[in-house]
Amino acid sequence: MSHAYDLAAIVAERSETLFGRLLSESEFRVSLLAGGTRQVYRAVPSDASLTAVVVKARSPRRGDDPQAVAVQTEHEFAVHSAAYAAMVARGRTDHGVPRPLLALPNRGLLFMEQATGQPVKQWMQGEWIRPSAFAGNGERIRRCGEWLYTFAVRVPQLSTSDAAEGLLAAGRVNHHVYCLIGLTGASLVERMLEQVRRRLNAYRIGADIATGIERALTAALRGLEGGRDPQGNVHGKYSIADVLISPERILAIDLEQTARGSLYLDPAYFLYQLLMITRWQPIGSQRRATVLRRAFLSARAPAGELDESTLDAFIAYYLVNSLRPGGGVAGLTARARASHWLDAWVRRS
Repeated sequence: MSHAYDLAAIVAERSETLFGRLLSESEFRVSLLAGGTRQVYRAVPSDASLTAVVVKARSPRRGDDPQAVAVQTEHEFAVHSAAYAAMVARGRTDHGVPRPLLALPNRGLLFMEQATGQPVKQWMQGEWIRPSAFAGNGERIRRCGEWLYTFAVRVPQLSTSDAAEGLLAAGRVNHHVYCLIGLTGASLVERMLEQVRRRLNAYRIGADIATGIERALTAALRGLEGGRDPQGNVHGKYSIADVLISPERILAIDLEQTARGSLYLDPAYFLYQLLMITRWQPIGSQRRATVLRRAFLSARAPAGELDESTLDAFIAYYLVNSLRPGGGVAGLTARARASHWLDAWVRRS
């Protein structure tokens, strides 16, 4: 474990809050789920009647301000708690987020119940050779749109502290997904065009292709303000890997970037990911992506609340990142998918 403290000892000390009764270290097992600058652990009690707990642990890198880690942890817990309460208040017991249990900001620790369900990404992978998954994925994707409609439109605006918002905004600047959160109107368009130009240049995309993409994006986003850019709760990275689905419920995880922003961001990123994952289908991949898009939007925008030409501009923005060179076979197929979609979009524009 990379932390100076003993996580198992902390879990045991706080076990009454986490599991509903005191447990000794011998009565649960802690294992690492994901590494990196923010590790994710799971504490599983030996008593099967108790729910497992997930622990997110932020590790300050050299030179980082420990106070920043505390603010980030406190923010994520506050947003998670508010989202959990708001989703419950809407009366949609089938829509939710994992129940937050405890935060220890000074240690960078966030505890929550382990979410049930399988990531949508797992259902989508290789669906063409799994008839049961293929048949049910249209409904699963529709439910993803329904969850996002509840979160973005029906749930009251979730608030963030000024300290957290300032810290998060500074950290988002160079991230092609996060850097758009919190922007609207001309500022949003300017940031999108700036990011697209930078990437097209870095990836050495031909001048004619790059110019066509920039012109199409500029035209599609012209006048994006007021009613054309609805604002609300933004998950931040509504990903097929971060949406867990079961027959009873659908939950989204990783709300650390949740804030107010353009309501085109989350659906566009989700649809971009569907375009990418369906590229592996040997036959009819474009048609499959179109079918899944319709299923998603039938629940996310049931009354046509999202303008599809504007939505396509946001999808195009995310697809530009998939033009980057390298990445072996996965990178090659991603570039081919992105190039094909962008070329057709530019011609339509």
